[in-house]
Amino acid sequence: MTVLIFARIGILFLLFVVTLGINLDDNLIARLGFSNNLGLILSGAIACTLCVNGRATIIMAMVIILSLNANMPADFSLNFGYDRDLYGGFMLALVIQPLLIWVFKL
Repeated sequence: MTVLIFARIGILFLLFVVTLGINLDDNLIARLGFSNNLGLILSGAIACTLCVNGRATIIMAMVIILSLNANMPADFSLNFGYDRDLYGGFMLALVIQPLLIWVFKL
């Protein structure tokens, strides 16, 4: 059982590293004003993995797909008819939502 949990965490982490590091010049982290630092990509992938790990599989898949769309070049996401910052906002809302529930329960 623990091997499956560690495999799930490892796969999530690798998917987040790949989706956050796809377009280093113009990804979500660069558009937020941070430099193209691999340390920020790794820490962002760790944070997203820890926040999404215990969630349902459909939410994990949605976060990965939204992260992929948010970090692709602008022309790719405009083919779907929406700006890529919108995809990033939805992704961050899904990632941070459990934290907000925990804070407001206090």
